[in-house]
Amino acid sequence: MNKDIMLSRLYRELADTLNISETMTNEIVNSYKAVGSYLGNMEQELDINIYPQGSLSLGTMVRPIKDDNEGDYDVDLVCLLKNGQHLTPEEMKSIVGQRLSESERYSSMLDEEGKRCWTLQYSDYHLDVLPCVPTALQESTDTKIRLSNKVDDGIYSTCFSNPKAYKEWFIGEMGTVFSQTREQYAAKRNVEIEEVKLFQLRTPLQIAIQILKRHRDIMFAKKDNKPISIIITTLATKAYAGESDIFEAISNIIDKMDSHIEYDGDGNVLICNPTMREENFADKWKEFPEKKDAFHDWLQKARRDIIENPLNFADGMDSLMENMRATFGTKVVNKTFEKYAEETAAEREQGRLGINNKGNIIPRENKEAVVPLKNHTFYGGE
Repeated sequence: MNKDIMLSRLYRELADTLNISETMTNEIVNSYKAVGSYLGNMEQELDINIYPQGSLSLGTMVRPIKDDNEGDYDVDLVCLLKNGQHLTPEEMKSIVGQRLSESERYSSMLDEEGKRCWTLQYSDYHLDVLPCVPTALQESTDTKIRLSNKVDDGIYSTCFSNPKAYKEWFIGEMGTVFSQTREQYAAKRNVEIEEVKLFQLRTPLQIAIQILKRHRDIMFAKKDNKPISIIITTLATKAYAGESDIFEAISNIIDKMDSHIEYDGDGNVLICNPTMREENFADKWKEFPEKKDAFHDWLQKARRDIIENPLNFADGMDSLMENMRATFGTKVVNKTFEKYAEETAAEREQGRLGINNKGNIIPRENKEAVVPLKNHTFYGGE
């Protein structure tokens, strides 16, 4: 089979293997809705609303490395106190923490106070609950939020973010690919298109980000200065050019990611929130330049491991699988190749594979397919 096509299919299977299951997703959603209901009932005047941000919201969450089992997922949540514009940073933080500590259910799950969040530990995941308030009136379309940041001396400072706008930017950068994928998902499951959530879809950009994050997790399993997900997601999204082919998308993203890194007048790195430029995701790189070095080392290795080495393999599928095990982990790669083999066998039996004029196996609907691929038999007939 053509290497590009084969790698596109392998990387799709890999991302599906890495993806959080529907069962686990539903469990997490039910858990954070329950937290929101509890806080909302305790603080009705504040009109509390909880919703996901980060990888769960964007559909780019990946399975934890540990034993490659579902467990220890990091789920980021916005806890918006809609009527809390008058609250100080310390007040908004303490109200949520106090209510969680008073709960018979949540008090035993509650970690010590974090810089920005309160963390609830479940058996298979933890919820990072971010207390915040709107920066605009409720009826405004402005979704910017104000949050608190507790620094080392115990002082609470004010920070700003806009996860809803970031999500809309992420969707917009996918263009027609997002619309088509959403329509196909709705039609296949016979649901209204408005009911389809972003985290339910599997676009080339989402898949590329999941693969990049997994590569990062493996590389930094025993190292410090792991590149943070929001930097990878932001640069990958900026580099994405609407490709519908998965391998092409991953290749172009890896090649172009670093070209979207900016610098200020003093040479400091800027990887800004595209919806709020005052938020620099690489703000720690100035104080810790080793983080910048680690990012570029990772990107260089990702280019070799994800693009160059797979394209240049010449010793058969066993060799490719062994290389991918080192890159992404043994268990998930074994599952990936099992699914790939099953799917290829099924397509062969159904007559859905063909051969082009170079002798490569490709999907039969591809316009380059000149000969259908015959089924293998062991008795001389077709």
